[in-house]
Amino acid sequence: MQLPKVDRRMFFKGTGVVVASLAASRFLAACSTDSIPRGYGGEPRPLPIPPLAEGERDGNRITYRLNAQAGQSQILPDVATSTWGFNGAHLGPTLTARQGDEVTVEITNQLDEMTTIHWHGMKLPGQADGGPHSPIEPGETWSPSWTVTNTAATLWYHPHPHGLTGLHAYRGLAGAFVIEDEVSDSLDIPTDYGVDDIPLVLMDHRFHEDGSLDEEDLPDLGLLGDTPTVNGITNAHFDATTRRVRFRVLDGSNMRFFNLQFSDDRPFQVIASDSGFLAEPREVTSLIIGPGERWEILVDLEPGEDITLRSGAFPENFGVPDDEYTPDFGFADSFDLLTIAGPAEDAAQAPAIPGVLDPAARQEPDLIDAPERTFILNTFSINDQMMDMQRVDVVIDHEGPEIWEVTNDNSDWPHNFHIHNARFRVLSLVGTDVEVPTEGWKDTVSLPPGATTRLAVEFGYYPDPAWPYMYHCHMLYHEDQGMMGQFIIVEPGGQPAEQLGHGESHAH
Repeated sequence: MQLPKVDRRMFFKGTGVVVASLAASRFLAACSTDSIPRGYGGEPRPLPIPPLAEGERDGNRITYRLNAQAGQSQILPDVATSTWGFNGAHLGPTLTARQGDEVTVEITNQLDEMTTIHWHGMKLPGQADGGPHSPIEPGETWSPSWTVTNTAATLWYHPHPHGLTGLHAYRGLAGAFVIEDEVSDSLDIPTDYGVDDIPLVLMDHRFHEDGSLDEEDLPDLGLLGDTPTVNGITNAHFDATTRRVRFRVLDGSNMRFFNLQFSDDRPFQVIASDSGFLAEPREVTSLIIGPGERWEILVDLEPGEDITLRSGAFPENFGVPDDEYTPDFGFADSFDLLTIAGPAEDAAQAPAIPGVLDPAARQEPDLIDAPERTFILNTFSINDQMMDMQRVDVVIDHEGPEIWEVTNDNSDWPHNFHIHNARFRVLSLVGTDVEVPTEGWKDTVSLPPGATTRLAVEFGYYPDPAWPYMYHCHMLYHEDQGMMGQFIIVEPGGQPAEQLGHGESHAH
C-alpha cells in the first residue's frame, strides 16, 4: 500500500482538530508538572523485584516455561486492576542465560486471545524470533529453541502480534532477559540480583475511576499514559543495602520517552546500552531512554541519604514543536519514578569503578563494500509503505554488515527505530540539535523530528527464505498502525519463499 507523505500540521487543520485538541487538553491537564499522577503521594511501596525464572539446566542446555495469563494487580495502591503477565498477574520473571547456552522456552497461552512473544535484542533464527508470524493461539504452547550468541546484555521479551503489540504490552506482558559472558564475569561491578543488581521496568498507564486500565487510543498518541510505573507499581521505593547499585533500566512503555536524572543532579555512570557493555563508563547527570531501549547505570549512595530517580522535562522538547497542531508526546512532563534510601552506616565501601568495561566494544565493524540501504520514516509508513505480512521489503544474502541510513521525515513527530536479529553502531546522527545518547552497541535508536542516522548493522546470519525479521518504530502505536517492514536472510543468490511464515496475514 503506497502512502503520500503527510504534513502533520496540514493534517491537524482538518476536521479532527477539535477532537484532537480536546483530548490533548485533557491529557495535558493529567500530565501537568503541577499535578501528582494518580497513585502517587502517601506511603511509598517497596519496589517489586521480578523473580528469577526457574529454569531446568543440563550442562549448557536450559529450558524455561512461561505461561501468559490474566490476573489482578495493585498497580495503584489498594486498587485491583485487571492485568496480564507471565507466570503471574503482571509482567514476567527475569530469564537468564550465558553466551553459548542452548535455550528452549515453552510458552503456553492461557489468555483468551492470540498473542506472540518476541526476544527483543536477541540474535536467533527467524522461526524462533517470535514476531507476528509466530502466533500462539489460546491453549497452545510454542517452544522455540536457539543457541545464545549475544554478548552480556540486558535484553527483554514482549508480545509482537500485528496490530496489537501496544495493547498486549500495555496490559503487562513483558520481562527482562539477562545474558552473561566471560566479560561480565570479570568485572568488579554489582551482580547480586535483587540486592545491588536491580531491573527497573518503566511503563506508563491511564486508569478509569474504578482502577481499570484505560485502553482507549488517544488521537495520534495511542496508549501514552499519564501515570508512570516502575516494575508494575506507582510510588515505588527501594531500600539500598550497598553503597553502589546497578540499575538495568528498560523503557517498556508504549510511547513515552524518559529523561532520567536524580533529584540532587548527582552524576552516575552509564556502563551498558541495549546490546552490551560500553568500552568504558560514561559519567552523566541525565540520560534519555526511549521505548524499547535499555541502559545499565551505576549509582553511588551514602548511608542515611534519600534521593529520587526522576524523569525530567526534555531540553528543547526533544525537537517537537510546541504548537496547537502538534500532539503532546509528553516531553515537557516531569515525574518522580523511584525513591531510594541509602544503606546502613556499616555498609562496605564500593570498589573503584573499572576504567575499562569491554575493550571489544571499541572495535568498529568492517564496512568496506558494505551494502547501503535507506529508510524514510513518515507518520505511519516506512519508505511510503505500511506493513504487509506477505511482502518482503529487504533481502539480505550475505554474512557481513550493512549500512542503514534512517531518516525521521516528520518535522513534528518523534520516532525511533528497532531492528530484529541485529545490533548496530550509530555512525552519525544529524539533522537535529537534540543530544541523543548513542554509545555502544544498540538495537534501538531514538530519532527527533528531522533527524537522520547512519547505522553499522550486524545481523545474526540464519538463512531461511520463509521466516522474516521485522524492523519498525518502537513507539508501539506507530508500529501497530503500520510503521514496520520485514527482511529475509537467505544464502548468497537466494530468494524469499512465496509464502512467509505459515502464510497468515493477521491483518487488523
